[in-house]
Amino acid sequence: MKLEILGSIQDGGVPHLGCDCQVCENSRKDDTKNRYCSSVLLKENSETDSVRYLIDATPDIRHQIKGFYLDGVFLPHESLGHITGLLYFGEEGIDAKDLNVYCNDDVKNFLMKNDPYRLLLDRGNIEIQEFGNEDKEEIQGGSIKAKTYYHHQIGHETTAYIIEGKEKTAFYLPDITEFTEEILEEIKNADIAIIDGTFWSEDEIDRYEEVPHPLVTDTIERMEDYETEIYITHINHTNPILLPDSEERKILEKKGFKIAEEGTELEL
Repeated sequence: MKLEILGSIQDGGVPHLGCDCQVCENSRKDDTKNRYCSSVLLKENSETDSVRYLIDATPDIRHQIKGFYLDGVFLPHESLGHITGLLYFGEEGIDAKDLNVYCNDDVKNFLMKNDPYRLLLDRGNIEIQEFGNEDKEEIQGGSIKAKTYYHHQIGHETTAYIIEGKEKTAFYLPDITEFTEEILEEIKNADIAIIDGTFWSEDEIDRYEEVPHPLVTDTIERMEDYETEIYITHINHTNPILLPDSEERKILEKKGFKIAEEGTELEL
């Protein structure tokens, strides 16, 4: 199995609407510096990539998915960067047939009670497969298991994923309020972890208390001794690690952490 990183930016993307920070302005002047929302693709480790599972259906899905065939989509929770891409599987898009969507009860209830997502269900574009804590799905040469944690910002549970290949295990949690001891243990036990690094510090935005996420500075301090290969994702456009020559980027890389770059493929 291979894991391909499709994006690593917080739900609003880069460039971010209404922002004139250096990262966003650089992106507007040069399309090659656009960055997509956090998402990964699990696929068969072969030239055909004939088995493909998407985690997170982002607003950038048209740019992230080559071709349209998928065996399933995993949705951790229902905010902007995680489910908006589902709409492209509907009538106005590729008009999918019974695409398996794996999600917890909170996401299921949201999809069933809110248009236009309910329309996707009614038309048979998608089919919900309940996928809650400790549920496990066998996929090409390995498995994917759900781990649910309370996400204070959304007021209920979000799903992380433990992806086991033949040789390595990856832990994927792009969006959470804080890293609990339970989460830290999962990160420590994984060979690869792709985790929330939305902000470098609380001073980046004037409403951090409304949208709290783990700070990259704290993550470095808590995890720099882990043997896990750690990738930072769900990065806000204000985070200075997005600037290649920034001091913050140099600190991150010197400590052995990596940014989840689009197009990176990791063999599991």
